[in-house]
Amino acid sequence: MAGPGVGWVRVCGSDLQPGEITGVSVEGDDLVAWRSLGGVPHVMEARCPHQWSHLAGEGAVDGEELVCLTHFWRFTGDGDGWKENVSGRRDRKGDIGVRACRELEGGIWIRSPDDCSEQETEV
Repeated sequence: MAGPGVGWVRVCGSDLQPGEITGVSVEGDDLVAWRSLGGVPHVMEARCPHQWSHLAGEGAVDGEELVCLTHFWRFTGDGDGWKENVSGRRDRKGDIGVRACRELEGGIWIRSPDDCSEQETEV
């Protein structure tokens, strides 16, 4: 059996480099997979909740956050949304949907949206 098991879908390869973002589609869901500069893989909704910019083309990794370059909203790996002003003050903004993922056997995997089995949240 490849990957973590039944109900998991491979979204991209483990060759995703720190700071890299790639757009993926899983069963009609538009997502992005990205790797933080610390090496942690993440999978989340592809569209910024502010003005719907696609983060694969309008996003950049900054440390452990994904930044929408349209208006500089920032998202943690847990999906918490922030905007940081020039003086460094961080204000809460809209959150983004996150998919729990696992890295295994040369790929980054998420649960299938249609999977009814028990959801695992390990990364």
